[in-house]
Amino acid sequence: MTLDRPSVFDALVVGGGPAGLSAATWLGRYRSSTLVVDAGRQRNLSADHSHGLLGRDPTTPQELLTDAHAGLEQYPEVMLRHGSVTAVHQSDEGLFRATVDGAAVFAKRMVLATGMRDQLPELAGFHAHYGTDVFHCPACDGYNAREQTVIVLGSGDQLPAYAAELLDWAVAVRMITGTDGESVDDEQRAVLGGQGIEVVDGVAEALVGPPGSLRGVRLAGGRLVEGDQVFFSHGHHPLNVLGHQLGCRLDHEGRIAVDDFQLTSVDGVYAAGDITAGFQLIPVAMGEGTTAGVACATSLRGDSGTSAASRPE
Repeated sequence: MTLDRPSVFDALVVGGGPAGLSAATWLGRYRSSTLVVDAGRQRNLSADHSHGLLGRDPTTPQELLTDAHAGLEQYPEVMLRHGSVTAVHQSDEGLFRATVDGAAVFAKRMVLATGMRDQLPELAGFHAHYGTDVFHCPACDGYNAREQTVIVLGSGDQLPAYAAELLDWAVAVRMITGTDGESVDDEQRAVLGGQGIEVVDGVAEALVGPPGSLRGVRLAGGRLVEGDQVFFSHGHHPLNVLGHQLGCRLDHEGRIAVDDFQLTSVDGVYAAGDITAGFQLIPVAMGEGTTAGVACATSLRGDSGTSAASRPE
């Protein structure tokens, strides 16, 4: 980017995934001086392809980011920097001071698009298969499991519903219990059995077969549970440290609460993407980022872009 760094940016966007880059694009279109700080750890980078994006289905996560970066080049007001924001606070006058890799950056507005981190299973061969035939998002990748046998790993009360969702595509679903020391109770077994989901007791130990040609999951003790793809649900965690520092209201799952214009409970702070409630899908993140970017830009000229009645309290 060619913009000389201003003493105070109009907006600081934290996170360079689909939500953050969409926000930055629209801030650029409103000619707002914008700094995007991206640590480069988007949760879907391991996936072979991203799906469901109008006009480019499929694409790879890296292609999507590369094209978005190229698009930002037409907006000299926008600067993109690889790095991390480790601390932020708001002055009494409303100005934000952020620490970016040890240096102070000042901005009139902030857009938080820091996303989620998924809890990954401890499974031999996991990283080689992740994104090819091992996934965490049924909505994102379930279509590619159509007419195949799917193995589900995970724990918690939500797991039966998670496994049942995969029946929209898979010809058979098998759920392995005890992957982290927890088991499925009798009530859950009855629900799963009624849906035709096979429950296999044991601890998943390793993936068997090369990436793209998965044969199944080997249990501790040697048994092979056959399957073509694996989906897992061990939990995910909002990256909400900066929102917490700023005093943004969080929901019961730790995600940042926003109004219809992606404005948080803190004046001047917007949030978009997986860090907020709702579907965790790239097209949704792009839409939320667009809303945040436009609302943020218009607020700089005195239009709040929100109503008091809709604000999270």
